[in-house]
Amino acid sequence: MQEKINIHKPVLIDEIVSLIELPNCNIFDGTLGGGGYTRAFLDTQANVFACDLDNNAIINFFSSRPVSQNIKIENNNFSNYISIFEDYYFDMIVLDLGYSSNQLESGSRGFSYQKVSEIFDLRYNVDIGQPVYEKIRKLKSYQELGKVIYTFSGETFSMKIASVLFQFIKGSKSEIYVKDVVGCVDKSIPKQFIHKKNSILSRVWQALRVWVNDEFTNLSFFLETSVLKLKTNGLLVIVSFNSLEDKIVTKFMRNISKKKVIDEF
Repeated sequence: MQEKINIHKPVLIDEIVSLIELPNCNIFDGTLGGGGYTRAFLDTQANVFACDLDNNAIINFFSSRPVSQNIKIENNNFSNYISIFEDYYFDMIVLDLGYSSNQLESGSRGFSYQKVSEIFDLRYNVDIGQPVYEKIRKLKSYQELGKVIYTFSGETFSMKIASVLFQFIKGSKSEIYVKDVVGCVDKSIPKQFIHKKNSILSRVWQALRVWVNDEFTNLSFFLETSVLKLKTNGLLVIVSFNSLEDKIVTKFMRNISKKKVIDEF
């Protein structure tokens, strides 16, 4: 269930751009990120409507490219932004669920377990909600935290990690840093599995990031809404990076592909 990180050229970008057949078509890019898809779409003369919860992604995009009349970017969640458009508006809707290297390298919100001096926040937008460690403090038991970690990553040692991490965070009145969480995970891993530490850390980070940003709920709502916003013969493209996301997307695609029975006699 461990996800991969979209660091350089977005995956499948050439294949997706090759699907664009009409000039001046309307494209929704629900995850601006590093801007790879958006730049490629603009190069085809498409009208692009993009968004990102991380305002730094928007600032970085405009700092690297002149403002174009063909683009509108919102600091918003993709599930909220898609809802404001009229039905049958887009020729293509694209969602790349990977996150960019900018968030790992300069997000300053603890997105990487290697950035030990950063605060353990994990929110894409720090103006919404609370840091993940504050959300953990509000849980009633370590079992609740263990369920979160297992549900959103499948990590085998979820309960052991949750027990140590929950106790540490509950016992601290101050901000929690990445190094603190890494230390808790270190204490939780049996010695014979310490060589898998990085993989375990990746899964813990994935689970808590998904949880604090409510990513899967937003994804499910987006999928249901997006099909209403597509033109006839429009394209919905979802690029997923872990098995949990893929399960949500695959189940949805199978359901909408089924023949609908209007009346049965």
